[in-house]
Amino acid sequence: MKGLVFMGDYVGVDPVRVRKLADRLQDLEGALAKHGALIRKNFTSWESGLDLSLLSQQTEAVGDDARSMSKRADLARSLLLEGDASGLCTPDGNIINIPWDMTDVNAQSAKEAKQEAATLKKALDNPKDASSREDIEAIARSLADHQDDPTYLAAFANAGGIVDAARVPRALHEEDGTHGGDVLSKDSQNVVAQYATGINRIFTLQTAGKIPPNPEYAKALTNPPGDDMWSVGMLFKYGPKGDAWDTDVLTKVGGAMLDWRKAHPMRPRYFKGQVTMAGYTGAAFVDPKHAWYDSIGLSGSPNSENFFDAQKRVAAIEANDPTLAVINRLGENADASRHLLGNNDSGKRFAEELVDFRWQTPGSMSDDDSDGVRRVLTLAATDRTPGHIDESGMAAANVIAAAAKQKDLFDARSGSDKEEYPNFPNGTAVALAGITATWADDLGGTGMSTEGGTAGYSTRYHSLIGNNADTVKVMRLFAKDNPGAAAMFDVALHEKVSEAAASKDPKKALTAIGNTAGMLTKAKVKESYTEAQQIDEEHKTNKIILDTAGTLFGFLPAPNLGEAASKISQKIAEKSLKYSQNLAVIGRTIVAPQTDPFSTDNAAKQEALDVDSAKDQKVAFTSSIAQGLIRSGAVPPPTGASWYDPQTGTVAANAIKDTDFQGWWNSLPSSAGNDYQGAFYGGFDHAEVSPDGK
Repeated sequence: MKGLVFMGDYVGVDPVRVRKLADRLQDLEGALAKHGALIRKNFTSWESGLDLSLLSQQTEAVGDDARSMSKRADLARSLLLEGDASGLCTPDGNIINIPWDMTDVNAQSAKEAKQEAATLKKALDNPKDASSREDIEAIARSLADHQDDPTYLAAFANAGGIVDAARVPRALHEEDGTHGGDVLSKDSQNVVAQYATGINRIFTLQTAGKIPPNPEYAKALTNPPGDDMWSVGMLFKYGPKGDAWDTDVLTKVGGAMLDWRKAHPMRPRYFKGQVTMAGYTGAAFVDPKHAWYDSIGLSGSPNSENFFDAQKRVAAIEANDPTLAVINRLGENADASRHLLGNNDSGKRFAEELVDFRWQTPGSMSDDDSDGVRRVLTLAATDRTPGHIDESGMAAANVIAAAAKQKDLFDARSGSDKEEYPNFPNGTAVALAGITATWADDLGGTGMSTEGGTAGYSTRYHSLIGNNADTVKVMRLFAKDNPGAAAMFDVALHEKVSEAAASKDPKKALTAIGNTAGMLTKAKVKESYTEAQQIDEEHKTNKIILDTAGTLFGFLPAPNLGEAASKISQKIAEKSLKYSQNLAVIGRTIVAPQTDPFSTDNAAKQEALDVDSAKDQKVAFTSSIAQGLIRSGAVPPPTGASWYDPQTGTVAANAIKDTDFQGWWNSLPSSAGNDYQGAFYGGFDHAEVSPDGK
């Protein structure tokens, strides 16, 4: 304890006790906020006569006092450690002035920040010092206390604080060590979270114009000391949610992390057990040389670990993967995802990395790591609202081009890669299905006129330009191992058909969508898609519609609507409730089969889907055409039909199997039913489905 001038009087002040006072005031604020209603209720019932009308104001005042006292504690500790004598009252400089007035406290925030940045660097450079951990934790608390102080945060950043904050996770790990799969203690995780929140606040205030711009700030995270991207990843893993991060810095770090991933094998190689002439060799994981996870104590060897322990180690590697940490945050920020992929430069490179088939953790039971990838791709490339369509369209062009290239790479993967990665990641497949469905009208229309031409995006006409060859490759990639992705594409496509039939130029629109539908069937034929897989797809399609179309891209959990539910009117392709813009409303009635309505295990039968069966798929869209005709007013709605709901204007998805529907359809004038159907069939047949898929 040293002497300080506090509130104008010389007193003995221990900064630790000032901190405790601040903490207790915060506890009091929390208790009053939590129990205020109960306090008022009890005192009223006791007829105490106390005036409790100001309790909420008193709660707020206590909170203000707590925050002010916390800043005083930060300042006291900083000045005491530095031995600053600016307010000395004796020649030896042992008395330091800690002002009570917050205006005076705040006036010292820049100086305090510089001192704390220097203290942080010293603590990180000298981790064996007894006070190192204490200093790191205290400065984390000070950052939290100064979230509303641009002066402090700017001074902290200018003094190198962001660079050193990016070193904190590594320093804490080296102190904590690795215990099982844990590389940071719970306390350390909380400290990392405080640093992440503090440096993000610097970036958000910089974007808001409250802190002068400085490009060096972001470089501290995109090019950290020692290329320590693991530490950067942990700031994002334990820091704010993606939509709270500054969009620009999240985009830049996301790109830097993808470049880093490309240069580093992210998982150990997995080798299945096998019988050889020398005997049986058990399954094993083998680390690459200089694995990124060596430095956090997660390397191992088949010679020193059993397979059970190796599996746990690999799970810990996955849990501490910095690329997953950043990509998961990126997938919570629509703007950052679009900025990452929606450009004609680096967007191409990043799209290629995101559709890579290695977003998985190999093993006896492999883990799909592509959920964050799914969200990034979908958020980036499915927004057709006026303000975002061009950037999103450019992202879609980059993703589709990358996926077409990835199809070739996936087919040509080595024998060992085929063992480790037998299937394409499901999350990525779902995203590709959703992106293709979102732009189905553009892909189908331009694909007919520019077959074999250069694909891309036209900002002048706000149109995605596709060629059938690339589109079919993408469809083959997402449909081959993922009937569920194909089913979700079908859900979106059926609604697109309904919209096309109700559009201003229905025949042109139906021809374009028909071409897209034909390309999907062509893709299935090329991949030897089986009749059993088709049955699975149809059942999953019905289940998606019956449960909720919000599961289309996997953002929304399907509610338990029960078997009795038969009418759905929900938005499909809602990237989340927050980012919904794209595809229209499903309002289709399902005529449920009498037996086994949602079996999804037929793929095991492996019955070949021949070309005639493939061509028959186009008939299934007739009910969607009928729905569009009715909703547009082109034909009068039927009366008393079991396959039509007049309240929602919906036609049963499998109404084509109903003889009453067929009779109604045949009664329509040719200028409506047959002509519309013919336009769709014309586009479908243009895809030129053939037995060999050529």
